[in-house]
Amino acid sequence: MEVTSLREPKMADRVATVLRRMFICGEIPEGTMLPPESELMERFGVSRPTLREAFRVLESESLIVVQRGVRGGARATRPRRETLARYDGLILEYEGVTVKDVYEARVALEVPMVVQLAKDRNPAVIAELERIVEAESKLEPGAETVSQLTDFHGAIARLSGNKTLQIVTDMLHHVIEKANRSLQPTEGTRAEQAVKKSTKTHRMVLDYIKAGDAEKAGELSQKHL
Repeated sequence: MEVTSLREPKMADRVATVLRRMFICGEIPEGTMLPPESELMERFGVSRPTLREAFRVLESESLIVVQRGVRGGARATRPRRETLARYDGLILEYEGVTVKDVYEARVALEVPMVVQLAKDRNPAVIAELERIVEAESKLEPGAETVSQLTDFHGAIARLSGNKTLQIVTDMLHHVIEKANRSLQPTEGTRAEQAVKKSTKTHRMVLDYIKAGDAEKAGELSQKHL
C-alpha cells in the first residue's frame, strides 16, 4: 500500500475514499487483512479516532469487516448487493412507494429480457433455467419457498448478460421478496395453489423460450408478474 499523507478537512472521508478506491481497483484483494492501525495512522498521517471513523464508513458500505480483539483488525470484503437492496428499500418506504409500483418496474425490466432469451435460444441458458424449474417442481409450501420461487426470475436477469440490469433487478427482487414474505400465504391450501401456479407458469415460460416463441414468452411473463 503506497499512499501519501492526507492533511485536509474531513480526514476520515478522505481516508475512506482512498481505501475504497484501492478495494474497487483490486489493489487490496478481497479477504486481505489491512495493516495494523498504527501503521495506517502513520501512512495517512491521521489520528486513531480519524482512522476508526473511516473504518466505520467502510464497514457501513460492506467494504470491510472489523474484527475486535487482540488478533483483530480490518479485513477487505466484497460489497454486498443486499446492502444496496436494504438502502433502496428504506428509500422506497420513505418515499411512500407501493409494492405495486415496484412490481411495475420489475415488469418493465424483466419482460424484455425474457423476450430476448426466447429469440436467442441459447442452449446453456435453457439448461440453467431447466435446472431451476425442475428444482421448483419439488418445492413444498413454506416461508423459504417464497424466496426460492424468485430464483427463476433472478436467473432471467443473470442470464440476460447485462450486469447493470442484473444488479438493478436483483435489488428489486430483494425488495419484492421481503414484501412477499409478509403478503403471500406460507401454509394451507392457498399456499399450495400459489406454489403450483408459479411453478407451472415458470415451466410454460421456459417452454416458450425453448420454442423460440418470444411473443408468447413475453405475454405470459407480463401476465405472471
